[in-house]
Amino acid sequence: MQEPNPATAAPLLHPGERGDYVPRPQLSVGPKPTTAIVLESPPGEVIATRQTGVFSLFIDEEGRVQHIEAGEPALSPSLQEAARAAFKDAQFEPGQIDGRPVKSRLRIEASFEASFPAMDLVTKPPQ
Repeated sequence: MQEPNPATAAPLLHPGERGDYVPRPQLSVGPKPTTAIVLESPPGEVIATRQTGVFSLFIDEEGRVQHIEAGEPALSPSLQEAARAAFKDAQFEPGQIDGRPVKSRLRIEASFEASFPAMDLVTKPPQ
């Protein structure tokens, strides 16, 4: 059995990296969503202040999101799941290098605006 040549071995990846996905700065053209990506708060969840989190989307050469990683700052678990659900179903025009579609990695910020529960606007007549 032949020992692997260290010069040709795959590079070591840092935690969270996927070596076959090209980071946005190295692309000629970055991936673009083909439709709006709408982030919806989980039903019944009240958000007191704007919440923002960072995600890395791993998009294949056909524009499908294959993997999602949460970064820092992180959202609460319920908002993180809502963002993941929205990104998972999104379709993109794939990233390109010299006109050729490639697997790409896109860091994206996801924000949820403050929301308050619906108020009962029905008034009772004075008694």
